[in-house]
Amino acid sequence: MRSEVTGLILAGGQSRRFGTDKALAEVDGEPMIARVYAALAPLCTELLVSVDRPERTYPLPGSARFVVDTIPDAGPLAGLHGGLSAARAPAVLVLACDLPFLTTDTLTHLLNAVTEETEALVAEAEGRTQPLCAVYARRVLPTVERQLTDGTYAMHTLLDRLTVRTVTVPAKALHNVNTPADVPDSAQYL
Repeated sequence: MRSEVTGLILAGGQSRRFGTDKALAEVDGEPMIARVYAALAPLCTELLVSVDRPERTYPLPGSARFVVDTIPDAGPLAGLHGGLSAARAPAVLVLACDLPFLTTDTLTHLLNAVTEETEALVAEAEGRTQPLCAVYARRVLPTVERQLTDGTYAMHTLLDRLTVRTVTVPAKALHNVNTPADVPDSAQYL
């Protein structure tokens, strides 16, 4: 595992399908963003939270810095851009705020697969990749900028432009929440 990594939580989404700010939706009495933060914090030399507007902040422990998207309505790619631009470490562990069952052990497994050559190391479960649970080298920032300039915001398009490796993780770690009905009963994941 490399010695320095910046953690980036993407929390700038519109939550249209959810109806309210899904980062604050609770699983076992704890906001999802706090659960993601708790899994990420022990592994990072720096923690960033990407938001879509300056007034959006979250009560998180520690010294997380909030990074505001500079390109509106560009989705997670804009958050990745902001995080890569602000990161101090050469590798950035990117996580969506709606992955409440990530664990520090799962993230350690992902980070242990990072090499100097890594451009993107993406979590995969049951044959599906999750580009919002991945490690990106900060040096891919120019590729992200070109894609934003092109107006192509899909994360999978970015992966097509990078050298990508995948790491298999438990399927429960990649359970994401897009609607209130998706908020799981954690007992099913124990």
